[in-house]
Amino acid sequence: MAGVRPILIFTYWLNYKISGNLPTGYHVLNLVIHTINTVVIFLLLFRLLELAGWTGVRRTVVSGIGATVFLVHPLQTESVSYIAGRSESLAATFVILAYLVFLYRRAPGISWRESAIVLLLLAAGLGTKENAIAMVGVLILTDIFWPVPFSTDGLRRNWRLYVLMAPGAIAGAFMIARVLARSSSAGFALPVTWYQYGFTEARAFFTYLQLAVLPIGQSIDHDYAVSHSIWEHGTIFHLLLLALLAVLCIGWRRRYPLACFGLLITWILLAPTSSIVPINDPLVERRMYLPLFGLILIGCELAARVRVSARTGWSIVSVMVVTYGVLCYQRNQLWSQPSQLWERAALQSTTNVRPYTNLVDELVQEHRCGEALPYLQRADATFPNDYAVQMSWGRALECLGKRGEALERLQRAAAIHPCSYVYQLIGLLYGEMGSYADAGKALQKAIEWDPASVGAHNAFALWNETVANLAAAEKEYRTSLDLDKYDRTARMGVARVRQALANR
Repeated sequence: MAGVRPILIFTYWLNYKISGNLPTGYHVLNLVIHTINTVVIFLLLFRLLELAGWTGVRRTVVSGIGATVFLVHPLQTESVSYIAGRSESLAATFVILAYLVFLYRRAPGISWRESAIVLLLLAAGLGTKENAIAMVGVLILTDIFWPVPFSTDGLRRNWRLYVLMAPGAIAGAFMIARVLARSSSAGFALPVTWYQYGFTEARAFFTYLQLAVLPIGQSIDHDYAVSHSIWEHGTIFHLLLLALLAVLCIGWRRRYPLACFGLLITWILLAPTSSIVPINDPLVERRMYLPLFGLILIGCELAARVRVSARTGWSIVSVMVVTYGVLCYQRNQLWSQPSQLWERAALQSTTNVRPYTNLVDELVQEHRCGEALPYLQRADATFPNDYAVQMSWGRALECLGKRGEALERLQRAAAIHPCSYVYQLIGLLYGEMGSYADAGKALQKAIEWDPASVGAHNAFALWNETVANLAAAEKEYRTSLDLDKYDRTARMGVARVRQALANR
């Protein structure tokens, strides 16, 4: 819990205390979180429709339909069925509860007590995932947009909240900046420049829109190419269309308030991951978990503008909800078959090697190593001389008992990208082959490449155990514990070595 997401990690710890590594408890909690979020989304829609002038049964019915779409939309699968997707859904819980308190305040101007509750919930969201900071923008937009867009009356009425929020917002921004400065998967140190990432996300927004309206082409790991210029992948047209939408949003803010407000909310909620701050993955489905709420508001506006009979309207809604429900069920069935899930992603991938390597990892775990070879051949042809492909080749061949060929592949990987991990695998493979001297040299090299690698020290400790150098083995295990006092392998290794010394 000492990291940047302590509340998320606490929930995993709680699951682990209750059910250990059995996944059922984790999935149950994810479903509970999603159900709570759906109820809160209904209440938010109910209130926002009231601000837009909706009354009576129509407001209740449309709010219910919108919440149902949020509940069963297949785009939500990754945030609910993927245990690690809890970061999105749980962060959403805290920020939409904060928004609920904000919208349902007792007086036009928020009180000090209500402001404190909002800030506590926002802090909890930020302690779950960093993108929760976007809700600050949603609160400001709401005050600017309702009851008259664009007015500053709401900001003046809720000055208490913004006075309290300012220090927290600055602290949150500072914390996120620190994370970006240290992260290897996000930040301005990535090879993609800020403007190239911005060009790419201009395209990604319309892909998200397509997946929300027509969820075809979903993937656990999208092969989404970077736009290095405005001319690549038609980026110029996406940028122009975004600009046109922004102009229409401003010009039609009074004529179509819900639609304009919903579009702006979607942009704000996507901004932390889909703007100009580079992230390794340009397009990830779980990022749309909460922004889907903004698109639902656009759908509410469309429902109010389309003139059809009640029977036709209910037919359209029924078909839409049933279709989303069926697709969601099918998507979840696919998530229960990891090898099939990765296979689909791999077959769609031409620029992203990760689906192939994850597919091979899954097949090795399922002891279906021979089935990995055709995919490795395809990956080798698509990504020649790729470090990750050679590593996966080595793992699959070692699983099949072809240690000599596996060693050759791992050595190719080391030639492409020498690092601690590849020398760990080479050392362990030499040990399996009985070449203990070569194993020791490779494992020492692994430590030289990364002295802070717990895995390298554990592997070298195991080698020392094998050659009966117990004192050196204990020293290596204790070095691992100095680096990570919770490392289970090192703890068990120390206990095993001390017992062996006592027996000796």
